[in-house]
Amino acid sequence: MNKLIAFFISLSLILMFSCKSSDGYKPNAGGKAGDMLIVIKQKYKDSEAGKLLKEIMSQPYWGLPQEEPIFNVQVSNYETLNDFMKTMRNLIMVNISPKVEADTILYYKDAWSKGQAMVRISAKTEKEFVDLVKNNEGQLISFFNNAERERAIKYYRKYINKEFSDKVRAKFGIFLSVPTGYKRIKEGKDFIWMEEGGVGSSEGIIIYSYPYMGRGTFLKESLLNKLDEVLKNNIPGPTEGSYMATEMMFPPIYKAIEVNGEKVAEMRGLWKVVGDMMGGPWIMHAHLDKVHQRVIVLFGYVYAPEDKKRDKIRQMEAVLYSYKVMDNEKDKKQPKKEKK
Repeated sequence: MNKLIAFFISLSLILMFSCKSSDGYKPNAGGKAGDMLIVIKQKYKDSEAGKLLKEIMSQPYWGLPQEEPIFNVQVSNYETLNDFMKTMRNLIMVNISPKVEADTILYYKDAWSKGQAMVRISAKTEKEFVDLVKNNEGQLISFFNNAERERAIKYYRKYINKEFSDKVRAKFGIFLSVPTGYKRIKEGKDFIWMEEGGVGSSEGIIIYSYPYMGRGTFLKESLLNKLDEVLKNNIPGPTEGSYMATEMMFPPIYKAIEVNGEKVAEMRGLWKVVGDMMGGPWIMHAHLDKVHQRVIVLFGYVYAPEDKKRDKIRQMEAVLYSYKVMDNEKDKKQPKKEKK
């Protein structure tokens, strides 16, 4: 009898799901942060085409102390594709066939599930597929990496530490989605340090500003010198005389990016504690406040010696991307919390 009841419950759920799907219902995207599924014909799974795509999506993430892949990639063939697999958060569908009219890469959001990022790559031959992927490697990685960041930004909008966000606004005139998990704060002149601490691990955000002195202010060396000065003066280590600093044995990665339409200098690297054994990855955004002719720096770091750090840095990046200048009273209102 119990088995019969279970059967009818299962059947009802299947029918309900099917009906909702036919009416445009989409489930939430499946998989954990960083998970990716590549769907390709069995004959190409272990060929140059299949190996190349997996290698590109599995290459090391930037600026971590231990090597971790950009995405956790699984490869499946079309013969085993099912409805559950179609809901994966990061999905690549490969079609190599002489019937393909033109070699294309098409990008989709929310195709089969809410929050999903999907790409369809089509090519007539394996060689043309390899050339197509090589020529679009950067765009492919950026599309999925941006999707991971957007999911994290959306999540943090729901859980903002209003007290800390208000302190940031009051001191710098900016909004930042400070997560509710942040419990400690230290303030100084043109400086705020907020930290979330667990057992044997911590994550922190440091914000500081200083006068803009011309284009040289945004040179890599200039930004690093100022960063080390701020860290030494404000972030002490666990032992007397120790302090936080950038680790120059592994030179930081510097590039120009855009945040909400504004050009920003981004750097990634490793930090250490001079006089102690602590360390980990960091990410920094340097903004130009044209109105007040100053530089506003957001510096996020992770300390997690026993854990992997890729997802933690991705989450930190999402917080930094929430930066917004509050230039009038209307903007000073906190964003409305989304319904769960």
